[in-house]
Amino acid sequence: MNEKAGWLTLAYRSGLSDFDKQDRAERGEIPDHAEDRDVAAVLALEELGVRLISLNEDEFPERLRFEGGPVLAQVVGCVDLIDTDEVKFLGGTGAKGRQAIADALEAGDRIVIVLSKGMLKARSMLNALREPIEDGSVTLLSVEPPQSTWGPIRDANRDQLMVALQR
Repeated sequence: MNEKAGWLTLAYRSGLSDFDKQDRAERGEIPDHAEDRDVAAVLALEELGVRLISLNEDEFPERLRFEGGPVLAQVVGCVDLIDTDEVKFLGGTGAKGRQAIADALEAGDRIVIVLSKGMLKARSMLNALREPIEDGSVTLLSVEPPQSTWGPIRDANRDQLMVALQR
């Protein structure tokens, strides 16, 4: 667990640029120590069934491997769905976003929901989508700090990530 907390420290707490973080992550260089709040976040994420996957792990999705991309992903559901060709990437958890998710599920689509907040702030969504997550038709993805709340800048970051994922 200390390694995962170290990844959280590198991904969200260091003063490094995204490119420097990515460079260190690719070399497997993570901080020797982790902040207490990152250790607590790892425990809370594990309790929710969230998987932390770092850039230097083989299972880190290929679609997330781009210049300046995230060094750590929080995933609930099938990680492989992120790299699947026939998948819809949806964002937004407001009324329009929830309707788009409902419509996609009704149509039988497989979807990756890209969050603009941390997984620890997405508990109601996790609970509401537990069944489609378990059957492999939905995956939740966040690259935001686990306890971060929604905000317009996080929305813009999510939208940029979704563009990169759809290439």
